[in-house]
Amino acid sequence: MASNSLWAQQANAKEADSLTENSKQSKKRNVAILIHNGVEILDFAGPSEVFASTEGFNVYTVSLTKEPIISQGFIKITPSYSLTDCPKPDIVVLPGGDTGPFIKNKLLIDWIKQSATQAEVLLSVCTGAGLLAKAGLLDGKQATTFHSYIEPLQRATPKAEILANTRFVDNGQIITTAGVSAGIDGALHVVSKLKGLGIAQQTARYMEYDKWKPEEGLVVEHK
Repeated sequence: MASNSLWAQQANAKEADSLTENSKQSKKRNVAILIHNGVEILDFAGPSEVFASTEGFNVYTVSLTKEPIISQGFIKITPSYSLTDCPKPDIVVLPGGDTGPFIKNKLLIDWIKQSATQAEVLLSVCTGAGLLAKAGLLDGKQATTFHSYIEPLQRATPKAEILANTRFVDNGQIITTAGVSAGIDGALHVVSKLKGLGIAQQTARYMEYDKWKPEEGLVVEHK
């Protein structure tokens, strides 16, 4: 009887471990896509498409408030959340566009800093890198951005090295991309990093995005 009881305990333990592992695998990562007045359409739409088309991600938009924002002068979007009620993100996407006024917004910069203490990945697209720089998250790192913003960002961030002709730069938690369509490449890289190259390739194939070349990015090795 004792051996049967031990066997039952071991079987129950294995079943519990299996359920725990399945739960971990099925848990969706929260992906917060920041939007703001003047945000570049493809900067946020490209990564949104990637994550929303890949199993395992819960994608939502977040802005300073829940008031509608205007993208590039003609698309009105109502954010899902404001900074104050946004679910805790595992991945934060910071698109570019007219980011100048928002780099000076203390509430937003503080939210980015706070998110960086817990999120797996912060991904900037285009001039969204300026938000990471203002939060001090590019110091000591290599990064990239929209081609016409490289010199201004370098001047604003002397402790970082801003690279030209680089589709994306992966520093581990902090990933920056070049402009506009490069956000798609960066998001696919994040999918590859978290879920495997095969899954990322399936997403790219679904999107019929033939441009993606993983080797065009720089992955910084940390010692």
